[in-house]
Amino acid sequence: MEIFRNMWRRKFRTFLTIIGISVGIFAFTVMGSLALKLNKMIDGGKKYITGQISIAPKGTNFSTGQMSGTLPIDTLNKIAQVEGVEAVEPSVSLALDEPNPDEPVSMGMGVPPTIYTIDPNSNFKNRNWETLEMKEGELIGVDNSDDEITIGHTIALDKKWKVGDEVKIRGREFKVAGILEKTMTGPDSYVFIKLPIVREMYIEANPFLKSLKEKADEAAKVSDTELSKLSPEAREQIVQAKSFNVNDISDSASVSWKDGEDPEKVVERIKEKFKNDVVVLSPKKMGEEIDKASAMFNAVILGSAMLALIVGLFSIINTMIMSISERTKEIGIKKAIGASGWSIALEYTVEAGVISMLGGLVGMGLGVLMATLVNNKMAEKGAEIFLIESGFLIQVIAFSFIIGIVAGVIPAMRASKMKVVEAIREL
Repeated sequence: MEIFRNMWRRKFRTFLTIIGISVGIFAFTVMGSLALKLNKMIDGGKKYITGQISIAPKGTNFSTGQMSGTLPIDTLNKIAQVEGVEAVEPSVSLALDEPNPDEPVSMGMGVPPTIYTIDPNSNFKNRNWETLEMKEGELIGVDNSDDEITIGHTIALDKKWKVGDEVKIRGREFKVAGILEKTMTGPDSYVFIKLPIVREMYIEANPFLKSLKEKADEAAKVSDTELSKLSPEAREQIVQAKSFNVNDISDSASVSWKDGEDPEKVVERIKEKFKNDVVVLSPKKMGEEIDKASAMFNAVILGSAMLALIVGLFSIINTMIMSISERTKEIGIKKAIGASGWSIALEYTVEAGVISMLGGLVGMGLGVLMATLVNNKMAEKGAEIFLIESGFLIQVIAFSFIIGIVAGVIPAMRASKMKVVEAIREL
């Protein structure tokens, strides 16, 4: 009660200090909830990518996301024979919507809406993420028809698609067979379609591959008898066209390893045999790269919030120093009637902590309000950018109290060391 009485006696200064702290805690809450959301997404991606060995065409630049060429099916079949390899799953991915040249590309947070393949005939299983939980319906498999798809949580919200809906994707008709539970990472923005169908869509979207496919179809109509009658030059062109294989169209592949195998050793075996044909990324290396990016991003976000907190910290120090200066006589009287330096230091330190905690409650409340309003606004598109967790909010309040305690220690120690005679002279 003594602490609250002293705060109320200087209510205007206390109010200003609380406002200063609340600004810092507001920034800390908003930035922290943003970091929580991003870390949840990154952790999900890391969990998946470290559960497999990733294969890409030679020349692929993973730092920019630029893919180069395709992976021939013969090469993937040979990789499947490498010692320690359990299964190889080829895949193709492309943007869900065809690019509109009249509209700028929207930059969102996380994975953009993507068509992702499922190969029901593959024995591949990601070591860290073997199954995807379903909210409704089912994940497409061998028994589903080619026109059935499974969609992620974000896709369902953004497109307003439901199980059983007939939808059109890149000019083709599909039926929604299932919707995934929210994962807070990549699969939320995926539309899963069977591999052969996605290959056809990929070829249709690529003018060069489309031209090759058309030439191959025309060449397939030429019989061996007709071929023998052509000139050597024409015959060679037809033979080359016939060599085009739709199954060679894969822009990446995932490799699982057998039980008891060291994935890094399997990576080395694949690299040794196919270093001139493909890019091989080990789970360990990918995990390290993701950790580096995550640490740098968190440092930038939380560093910005800490600057605001430092301002609030100095505000508390200033308030407490001025409060002690004004209460010199009061301190002298307390010491004269037997109060110890420790009890006086404790009183002023706790007072600083309480002021800071009140500011923390205000700032945290405003931060949660802002994050909730923004998330509600973005929820219909499945693009929430903040994650509010009770554990984090408790940490925010505890942190604001600790900040106040730390800021109040120096002024409190100054008060505890005052000489009774010097303080009494102020009377």
